[in-house]
Amino acid sequence: MNKEQEILDFMDVNLFNPILQSPSTAERLKSATRGLRLRMKQRDAQGMIQYFWNTVVDTNAKHANYGRMLQNGGFPEFEEVVNNFRVRFKEL
Repeated sequence: MNKEQEILDFMDVNLFNPILQSPSTAERLKSATRGLRLRMKQRDAQGMIQYFWNTVVDTNAKHANYGRMLQNGGFPEFEEVVNNFRVRFKEL
């Protein structure tokens, strides 16, 4: 498995699928999640990691609306996902 697929698999299991499969998730967050996944698939592994930090984690950045949506949408596992992502993909 290449690094890009490893990152996507991690994101599918820990972030994308839980959001997309939850009946209580707002449609706006589901739509943003599908878009985020699509944009991540268009990048190499390093680009995926950078995009994750800039779009999901750095909620103070102007373009980081997705991270704020997760926080406001009541996604309780958000911090755990970020910490696990950091540990797993820190070598890239």
